[in-house]
Amino acid sequence: MSAKRIYFMGGTILFIFTLLILRVAIIQFVPDRSLEEAAFRQRVSSTAIERIRGNILDRNSIPFTNRKEKYSALIKTAYIPQSDTERRRVCEALGVDADILNGVTSKSKPFLIETDKAGHDAVIGLNVEWVSMINSVERYDEGALAKHVMGYINRSDQIGQAGIEKAYEKVLRDNAVFEIGTVTDAAKKPIKGFGYKLKSWSDGNRRLNVKLTLDYHVQRIVEEAMENGGISGAVVVEDVVTGDILAMASMPDFDQNAVERYLDSNDKELFNKATAAYNLGSIFKIIDAAAYFENKETIVIGDIDKSGADGSGSSNGRNENGLGHHGNETGDEYRFFDGYSYGTMPFVYEPYDFGVYDRYHGFDDPDHYYCTGAVDINGLIFKCYSYFQGGHGDVDLEKAFALSCNSYFIELCQKIGYRNLTAMARKFGLGGKTGISEQGVPEASGNLPDMDTYYSSADIANMAIGQGVILATPLQVADMTATIANGGIKNKVNIVDSIVDSSGSIVKQIKKSEGERIISKEASDKIRELMEAVTLNGTGTEAVMGYYGGAGGKTGSAETGSEEIVHAWFAGYFPAAEPRYSVAVFAEDGRLGGKSAAPVFAEIAKGMLEKGY
Repeated sequence: MSAKRIYFMGGTILFIFTLLILRVAIIQFVPDRSLEEAAFRQRVSSTAIERIRGNILDRNSIPFTNRKEKYSALIKTAYIPQSDTERRRVCEALGVDADILNGVTSKSKPFLIETDKAGHDAVIGLNVEWVSMINSVERYDEGALAKHVMGYINRSDQIGQAGIEKAYEKVLRDNAVFEIGTVTDAAKKPIKGFGYKLKSWSDGNRRLNVKLTLDYHVQRIVEEAMENGGISGAVVVEDVVTGDILAMASMPDFDQNAVERYLDSNDKELFNKATAAYNLGSIFKIIDAAAYFENKETIVIGDIDKSGADGSGSSNGRNENGLGHHGNETGDEYRFFDGYSYGTMPFVYEPYDFGVYDRYHGFDDPDHYYCTGAVDINGLIFKCYSYFQGGHGDVDLEKAFALSCNSYFIELCQKIGYRNLTAMARKFGLGGKTGISEQGVPEASGNLPDMDTYYSSADIANMAIGQGVILATPLQVADMTATIANGGIKNKVNIVDSIVDSSGSIVKQIKKSEGERIISKEASDKIRELMEAVTLNGTGTEAVMGYYGGAGGKTGSAETGSEEIVHAWFAGYFPAAEPRYSVAVFAEDGRLGGKSAAPVFAEIAKGMLEKGY
């Protein structure tokens, strides 16, 4: 054998031997949790009792989760007595039925029984060997807020099933596990005298939390106001300047610890109404006003525009009966709201049947219009809710907006045209998602008419008052209102701020700060004047009761396709002079926005102002 080959073999053996020595040194002197865990589990039978999750925080790092201490009794089955008397004594102390220990023997796996502080103290006083008390935190408690935003976890495997819990599962699940270990023999039977060990395992990564834009205290104010108002519906509060969502609530809500109770419920407790689409009603008159002010120079006021009412010189797609061709034609009945309920009346092709024609004065000047209580659109009679009072009489734009005069806006929108109306609605974000779905909170897009389809004058009349195919979410309405209050600048809507570590340092920024002007400052200021008239002497006076600073707003009552159900809205901002917050209140079957939704707005505004917001 050559010397060269001997040197090579010797060097190889020395290298391998060096690696072995290095590995032994690492095992001996460098801590390795995985080795410790493997060794522990070889001699111990382990049962996982809890998987730790990161917190969901508000904008000021106040936790929405893990707020309440939880008490559990560890039943050390290897030591469990056969005596039913002692078993019953412990169960009574814990406040549970003694049947929970039926069938439990010394060969059973250890397990936990949840209890409260009183049960914890009572068992400690008994000083029994076979029960140990463990303190941890409850993921959700009875006072939990923003449940539809937070979502919930599956109690068995503690994996997020909905909301932020699901969307950020990989972030919140930090792989820290608490286990109960029982020293066992080769047959995996507990060995008496060796006891139980409680161990925690982690992958070594720092625990991460999800920080939202929600404000814990504003969220509580909102939910208390909804409960006090007894409304089923939703409320969204948005920061006018930043576009941040400060509160989002849907009622009725649910118990996050018992989701299974609501799976077959007709009350839809698990459904987030704040991001669901509903008929909009007179809230859409904000869009009417914006479309008018932004297109004022091109809108023909005076004699009826013979070129059509679609804003493009088309014939409106009318057939001989004045109906549209878009596949969703107006039916043989038009339902109108009289302030309390919807009634039905057949379309009338002979206006004299109602005497409306004699009182019809046309729409020649937006500053001087006479509301008779009904409008004749190509032989179709559309009633204003003031019909039975003989109409609103002489009104200008401000008074018509304040009183929510349907006749005025139906006439005005014939001049504006459906394309201008639809284009303006899209600018405000209606018919599209706000973007919070990208941040983990699902949302509906709502619905708007198709821009490329012709609509009849009757269809435009329905659009003018937010009826027909128009649908919007409370979130979209809050953002629309915030845009008006922000001088015509539409901000990017955010509900998640960032991912942070336990010290509060940002690991990943989620929030996007963007803004775009969609209407002129002049137009937004004029709309604010209209909205403030609503709260001063219009349909929304109950929105400014009990606090100083005033507000601007708009009421709405929206038909739903059922004569028995009329949804109520109030969309507003406060304070009036320098708006900071927009609020959308949606009340299912609330009927009158000024009576059911506006008072909830007032309580929210008062509560926030009293706390210094």
